[in-house]
Amino acid sequence: MATRNVKKRPSDSHEPKAVGEILDEMPRSDSRFATAYRRYMEAVDAEAEVETGQLFRDLFADTHLCVNLKLLTREPGLIPVGAYLDGIITRNGEDTFLFAEKAKEKKVKTVQRNPIIFAGSCVNVHLLADSTKRLEFNRPRFYSDFTFRDFCVAAAQELLTIACLLGDEDSEE
Repeated sequence: MATRNVKKRPSDSHEPKAVGEILDEMPRSDSRFATAYRRYMEAVDAEAEVETGQLFRDLFADTHLCVNLKLLTREPGLIPVGAYLDGIITRNGEDTFLFAEKAKEKKVKTVQRNPIIFAGSCVNVHLLADSTKRLEFNRPRFYSDFTFRDFCVAAAQELLTIACLLGDEDSEE
């Protein structure tokens, strides 16, 4: 594929421009889009400087040569290259350090009891362990536009919806 050399044209020229020229000129122009883009990029750069400045502000490089480092880890054997350990390092003496790995927290599996099988604005339906359904009415918030009568009508409509959706399951048993 042959390439052609594009000559620089004066800015007041009305000849067609190459796409690359347009893309180069666009961020440098004085259009609202270009000035907004420049302000945005300045804000992003300033925010990145603040974040990295705060992150590494209180860290100091300190190299100890010829020290004894004892590792207390949760798994036997060598640590794989590039692995990270979460723990505490202490200095025991002039040239001895001790690193103790922090205990890993076991994730507890939560068992949801009586899950909600229908969640409405007025009525919720829970499925109990013995596969029966339990209705629960939500606490209404009454306003001048939403009265007790409005709540009862809305709850009745939801109960009809529940009967249509879940009523067929009971008839099959």
